[in-house]
Amino acid sequence: MKTHILYIALFIISSFYKADAQEQRTKAERIKAVKVAFIIEEINLTAEQSQNFWPVYNELESKLRSINKSSKQRLIIDEMSDSELETLINTRLKAEEDKIALHRAYIEKFKKIITIRQIVLLQRAEKRFKKELLQRARDRKEGRRGENSRRRGSN
Repeated sequence: MKTHILYIALFIISSFYKADAQEQRTKAERIKAVKVAFIIEEINLTAEQSQNFWPVYNELESKLRSINKSSKQRLIIDEMSDSELETLINTRLKAEEDKIALHRAYIEKFKKIITIRQIVLLQRAEKRFKKELLQRARDRKEGRRGENSRRRGSN
């Protein structure tokens, strides 16, 4: 059954990439919708759990995005001094520590809403979803490369 749901989710994801350009929702919104459906299925959320779970989950996601955004910088490492590089390393380590602390705090919040088993399943589902999404992107990219090679070869 879960394999069936996974294939449906992958089909939905792939269909988003073929969707008409006039569609109102952004790619990020479509991916988020599929992720929500995927997580609900993977961790077996009840309607009551969902009602309480998603605001907390979205809050966590927002805070994680904020940490990631603040620690990402476009840098030319070859032009940086050793002290700047050390600051960079420390900034990145601090961001990782902040993410761990945030996860610890939200696990405590999730324990009030869902079971510990569902929390573990959530962590697994997030990894699986990301892996599937990245694989789809790679497959799509390689598909385009193959098309470009065939076009060049036929000229």
